[in-house]
Amino acid sequence: MNRSVIIYALLLAGSMGWAYQTWTHEDELALSDKVVILPGKPEQIASVVFRSEDLDLTIEMREDPQGRYAWGHTVPKEEEPEPEPLPEPEEEPEAPLDPTVDSGGDSGADEPKEAPTPPKPKAEPEQFKLGRAGDTLLEGLAPFVAKRRLEGVGDDDLEGLGLAEPEATLEITREGKEPRAFELGGNVFGGANVYVRDPADGAVYLVDAQLIRTLRGSTRTLPDRALTGIDERKVERVTVRMGDQAASFQQHNPDDIEARYWSVLGEDEKNPAADTWIGKALGLRSSRYVQEGQTPTDLAQAFDLQVAGQDGTQVTVEVLRNFDDEGQEQYFARSEHTRGLVRLPRAVVAEASANLESVLGAGGT
Repeated sequence: MNRSVIIYALLLAGSMGWAYQTWTHEDELALSDKVVILPGKPEQIASVVFRSEDLDLTIEMREDPQGRYAWGHTVPKEEEPEPEPLPEPEEEPEAPLDPTVDSGGDSGADEPKEAPTPPKPKAEPEQFKLGRAGDTLLEGLAPFVAKRRLEGVGDDDLEGLGLAEPEATLEITREGKEPRAFELGGNVFGGANVYVRDPADGAVYLVDAQLIRTLRGSTRTLPDRALTGIDERKVERVTVRMGDQAASFQQHNPDDIEARYWSVLGEDEKNPAADTWIGKALGLRSSRYVQEGQTPTDLAQAFDLQVAGQDGTQVTVEVLRNFDDEGQEQYFARSEHTRGLVRLPRAVVAEASANLESVLGAGGT
């Protein structure tokens, strides 16, 4: 065999081997500049527990026919403020000897007093399905990595790092493994990093503060507000139902925000009523998950929205309504994506309900 052919064959085999090695070790290469505190992958996480002076957060992994998802539970720990001490009584001025002399005791008696500041509403426990921010969080916890490990940290140094009495704790449980707990200290100057200590061996690390901020602000950042989980650019078809009426529409040019529009299914001409209404309907977001034991009664259908994605995914959103104690309409929704009942903003859904007749009339069957 020609010598040059052998050389090229060896080079080709070597390059293929190198490419395979690179492909199979992408995770290790991505972490080459970091320190792995706890190895793992997001799909291996069973639960996460974060405890701080302000709240407790528990994240547990669940699974149903639609797939695996994360469910969060927050419990705020607001302590009752200590009552302010009563002011000491002022000594009454002695009465003047001459009754014709004004003591001035009534000066300012009729001055208006400032109204007391109303107390803040008490935060309540909350349960919710985690959204995309939750996916990012879990990716940051498995593997749990640090920017670097601090060397030579003794017990006398812990107070300066906020670790003598940790501000918070983080517990990560992976499938089939024992829980691992970590102590969280103060922020490094500048706020970009947080000191984290592994009590198992006493090692102290610098961890990206954004990860910890997400845990602390979990009630704001983690709940999934989406109703379908399908990107609007990936929606192919929408069917609207109210009672016995139904209408189906299809999207054109979904990737071009300037040229996209909606028409009646099977037609090419833009339908202005459907175009406006569907855009608002797909933009609906929940305001809060309905908590366990608080499911409202007498819920009735407002309308259903079946959304079909380009990949064949179909999600049906049931929009429901009832009346509160003051006779005001309130709206709720549930779908395969939400996994539970959620509240919807009243004004937006009321407007959608009011305009629904024209949409159904445009493409009704």
